[in-house]
Amino acid sequence: MIRYVKLENYKSLVNLEVNFMKKKNEPKNIVVIYGENGIGKSNFANSFYTLNETMSTMSSIEMLKQILEKPNENNKAMYDDFTTEYIKTRFKDIKMIINDCKTIDSKDNMILEFGFMYNNKNGIYHIEMDNEEIVRERLEYVVNKNQTYFFDINKDNTKVNPNIFIDKDYYNEFLDLLDKYWGKHSFLSILSYEIEDKKNGYINKKISKNLYTVLAYLKTICTKIKGGNHTEFGIIGTKHNLIYNLEEGKISLKREKELNNNEYLLNEIFTTLYSDFKKVYYKKTIEDNYITYKLYSKKMIYGKIMDVDFSLESTGTQNILALIPYLISACEGQTVIIDELDTGIHDLLVKNLLECIVKYVKGQLIITTHNTMLIDSSIPNEDIYVFNANSKAFKELIAITDFDGRIHKNNSPRKKYLSGLYGGIPMFTDIDFDDILENLNRGN
Repeated sequence: MIRYVKLENYKSLVNLEVNFMKKKNEPKNIVVIYGENGIGKSNFANSFYTLNETMSTMSSIEMLKQILEKPNENNKAMYDDFTTEYIKTRFKDIKMIINDCKTIDSKDNMILEFGFMYNNKNGIYHIEMDNEEIVRERLEYVVNKNQTYFFDINKDNTKVNPNIFIDKDYYNEFLDLLDKYWGKHSFLSILSYEIEDKKNGYINKKISKNLYTVLAYLKTICTKIKGGNHTEFGIIGTKHNLIYNLEEGKISLKREKELNNNEYLLNEIFTTLYSDFKKVYYKKTIEDNYITYKLYSKKMIYGKIMDVDFSLESTGTQNILALIPYLISACEGQTVIIDELDTGIHDLLVKNLLECIVKYVKGQLIITTHNTMLIDSSIPNEDIYVFNANSKAFKELIAITDFDGRIHKNNSPRKKYLSGLYGGIPMFTDIDFDDILENLNRGN
């Protein structure tokens, strides 16, 4: 779970630090973030995806080379599924990440720092980049019951705690890899590639359990992020073998039980949220030990129960379907970040969905939203955050309970937010459309 986030020169967030701790010194299970359009909510959410990108550069570059330079039967499907341009936007090196994420015209380094708690133990991961490469990387966690550094690397000095390696020969081998690749790739990216490249379980026997645990946690932070031109991308990792494509696909017959579990899950959710949904189910075709499946609903339409292809459902209903793997991940104990959770979904549906799930979140769910109904929901006030910017565009992200003033019975937090007492809302004056139209028509 995330304890705090510190960002410097990251996109529009030049200097931001936010604390997600409860008074009991535990990370909050749910965080709801508000703010006007363009204030930096999506950039904040995006920082978690960037974290994953920095840990995947070495694997991504190798995979990209295989796909683009050596197409074969094993990667032909991947090559066919993605255009070259799409691949290049998803498989990034550090220079591409810097170009995409570093604040425009910033002379100082870009810093991403995440304080986290895993297995009730605190850790800190810090990565810093100049205009070309990584210039510092540090990881702190627990070694022999004490929190200490796992590694602290900069251009001039490489400090790696030998206790995070079980095999001393591999320790020396890994130091050689750092000397060769670090800067263009992070320590965690190099280690991730080693784990993927070697035989299954080989590296696990060479490194400490705590190092592997931290790497696995950071890499499986789930993100659902909004991109440009209404695109979406993200990372999802549930403990169950939940089929990522819930709407349709083709799987081995051996996974039929998994498909049936998904069907039960979807049926429970949609028949609860929608009064006209009587059943949600999969139509299946079995051939050559494979199941081709497609999601359908039984709906009441003008007094008659009809079978409806789920692809014909509204955008909001399909958006709920896309959210489900992420919400399940949060319930299972994962850290999950969802940008603009409410997109295309009715305010009341979002409120009902979150109020249902909040008591089951064993991990952490961090969302951005414009749905102000959530402020007066059962979500605790201390979990509601607002992005603010002063007259010089210095930004802060703080819980509404940190604002001065008592919340009276007849003056709800939602009313306070909408009245501007917490900031983070659009402020505007009337637009003179008569004047606009007059100017448009002058050339006619």
